[in-house]
Amino acid sequence: CTPHCPRLTSGALTAGVDVTANQDEISDHETFQLEFDWSTKRWYIRTMQDKYWTLETGGGIQAAGDKRSSNALFDLAWQGDGSVAFRANNGRYVITKRSGHLYATSDNIDDNCKYFFYLVNRPILVLKSEQGFVGYKSASSPKLECNKATYETIQVERGEKGIVYFKGQNNKYWHVDSEGVTADSDTPEGFYLELREPTRLCIKTSSGNYLTAGKNGCFRLGDSSIENATQWEY
Repeated sequence: CTPHCPRLTSGALTAGVDVTANQDEISDHETFQLEFDWSTKRWYIRTMQDKYWTLETGGGIQAAGDKRSSNALFDLAWQGDGSVAFRANNGRYVITKRSGHLYATSDNIDDNCKYFFYLVNRPILVLKSEQGFVGYKSASSPKLECNKATYETIQVERGEKGIVYFKGQNNKYWHVDSEGVTADSDTPEGFYLELREPTRLCIKTSSGNYLTAGKNGCFRLGDSSIENATQWEY
């Protein structure tokens, strides 16, 4: 699995080709590799059996494509509640039917169009901004800054419905507010990861605000605008 393999917690492959969302457990069948297309800024979704999700006649989504094609490209539309929706090549959003099958037939995003995302092969993250790496302000301080020459490894724990928790090397959870980010909490705070490019992501709190890199290495909680969000290299 390459560094960019997400898990959709409600997605599964059945009958070999139809993509369905009806599984409670995550296995290789619920693990997909996202491959970015730089020319369109969209994504190919490849199964662990080396088949691409493909838009078929009638709007059905099947994992039957052996090659990349325009009908195998999807936009990722990140939602305020941490979920992601997929817009297919016909301009419509993928929706889960009552049978569990996926069809790109929805003009709007409702709850049946929302899926949750995990980076499955990244139990540890290293984050970098334009100023430098995310690391501790000093050896004796739990405060994190984002202008360091050397990185600190960040433990990633998986929660429910796309939530992840971050823990420092001191075994304390991240606490964030408008003043900064510190690894000094015994109580986990939830975050969502939003994949923006193959090596860049945005980090959003469960309340909907993004983590941002400010002047002089200031690492803190920003607002809910994606335009102001920092895209972290990871």
